[in-house]
Amino acid sequence: MAKWWFVVLCALGAGLFAGCSSAEQKTHDGDVTIEFWDFPHLPETNAYLAEAMKSFEHENPAVKIRYTRLPWQDGQQKVILSVNSGGWPDVCGQVGVSTSFIAQDVLEPMNEYLAPIRDDFHPSIIDAVTYEGTIYAVPWYKACYVMLLNLDVFDHLGVKPPENGRWSWDEFLVAMKALTKYETPDGVLHDGPLPPGSLINAKLYHGLVTNLGPMEYEAYSIIFNAGGRILRKMADGSIVSGITDPEFIRGVTRLADLEYVHRVTVPGMGAMTQEQSWNVWRDTRRVGATIQGAWCIAAVKRYNEEVERTNVRKRAEGRESEVAQPIRVAIAAPPSNDANTTPVLGSTGLGTYVVFRQKDKAKRDLCAKFVRHLIEGEGQKVLRFENVYPSLKSAGNPYAGDPMLESVFALFPEGVLAPLLPGGERVDRVLQQEIQKALLRDPSTGGAQATPAQACEAADSKVEAIIERAKRRFGN
Repeated sequence: MAKWWFVVLCALGAGLFAGCSSAEQKTHDGDVTIEFWDFPHLPETNAYLAEAMKSFEHENPAVKIRYTRLPWQDGQQKVILSVNSGGWPDVCGQVGVSTSFIAQDVLEPMNEYLAPIRDDFHPSIIDAVTYEGTIYAVPWYKACYVMLLNLDVFDHLGVKPPENGRWSWDEFLVAMKALTKYETPDGVLHDGPLPPGSLINAKLYHGLVTNLGPMEYEAYSIIFNAGGRILRKMADGSIVSGITDPEFIRGVTRLADLEYVHRVTVPGMGAMTQEQSWNVWRDTRRVGATIQGAWCIAAVKRYNEEVERTNVRKRAEGRESEVAQPIRVAIAAPPSNDANTTPVLGSTGLGTYVVFRQKDKAKRDLCAKFVRHLIEGEGQKVLRFENVYPSLKSAGNPYAGDPMLESVFALFPEGVLAPLLPGGERVDRVLQQEIQKALLRDPSTGGAQATPAQACEAADSKVEAIIERAKRRFGN
C-alpha cells in the first residue's frame, strides 16, 4: 500500500439536492440501488470485491450495487466535494474516518449493526473509529509501517540482520553504525561516513534512510518506540497532547542524533519525501534499511520481477554484463526502546467503510448489511495479499507460518493510531512543520534549526490550541 491519502463526477449537480444521497432512489424496476465508492486495491482484492458485490446482489435480489472506483490521487477530494454538495454515496471506502464528516453529521452510527461482532474487533482498531461512544466506521484492516532491509548490503558489510526481525535501540544503533561505511576506488571499506570535505570518489553506504514531512509518519516509528505519543487518550476519555512528554522528546532526540551525532542516515532525511526515501533505498542499493508502509513488501516483489524480466531480454541480446540481481530483502520491526520492551509499529491508518446518512431506515439497514458482507469471512482472508492486518480477532494472524513476516506482522494489532479527535486533521499540519526543524539544517551553522525540545515545545502549543478548539465545539 503506498500512501494511505485521497471533484465529484462532472455531472453530479444535475440530479442532486442538499442533504440527500445521490443513490436515495430506486431503479426503474423498483430495486434499491446502493452507490458504492472505493479506492483501488491489489488484483486479488479487486477480484474479491467484484465477487462480493455479485454475491450480495444474489442474496438480496431487490438490491443493485453501483460501483465507482476512486483514484488515489484525488479520490478523497471527490468524496469531500460530494458531501459538500449533498450528493454523497451510500457506502464509501475511507482511510480511518474523517473528523470533518463527524462534524458535518453525515455519517450513520454503526453501533447497532456491529453489536453482534463488536467484541471480535481488535480493541485498538474499533477504538480508532469511535468518538464519545459512537462508532462512525466499519474497520476492515489495519496498515502499519515496517523496516525493509537490503540483505545484500548487510552481507557485503558483514552485518547480521536482527533475529526474527526484532532488535533493541542499542542493537539497532550498532547495526546502523556497522552499515555506514565508504568504499574507496581500491575496493577497501572504511568505517563511518566519508569525512567532511573529502574529495575521494568513494561509494557511500548508509545504515538508514527515512523521511519526515506532511502526512508522512515513517520516521515516527523511532519516536513511538521511545514511548512518545502525539495524542494520549486519558481514562476519562479526554484527549491531551503528548508532544512535550519526556518520552516524545527522547524519541525526537534519537531521530535527530541518527543524522547529526551518529551520522548513519542518508543526509537530509528531514527534507525528504516518502517517494524520495523509497527511491534512494531501492535504486542506490547502498542503504541497509528504510522505514516504509508495508506496501513496500509487494512493491519490492514487483520490482524484482521486473528486474528478472529485463534480465531475460538482456541475456537474449547478449548483454550478460548488464544483468542485474534482484534485491534480497528481510522485514524487521523498528527498534524497541530497550531489550525488555516489545517493539511497536506506527500505523499508516485503517481501511474502513462508512455509511453516509440515509433517509430511509430500510436502505440504511441494507447498506450496513452490505458493509458487513464485504469485511467478514473471505473479506478478512483476502487481506493477506495486501500486506495489511484483518480487523477481526477471529481471523487470526494470516501471516502465521511465514518466516519472513510472522514475527513482525504479529505486532500490527497494537500499531499506534491517534485517537479520534474532531479537527484532528489539523494536527499534522502544525506538528510536522515544527518537528522537521529538529532535523533540517540551518545553512548558517550546519546544525539543526531547533533542538528537539524546542521543536516539541513549539509544536505542542499549536496542538493544544487544536484540542481546546475541539473541546469548545464538541465537549470533552
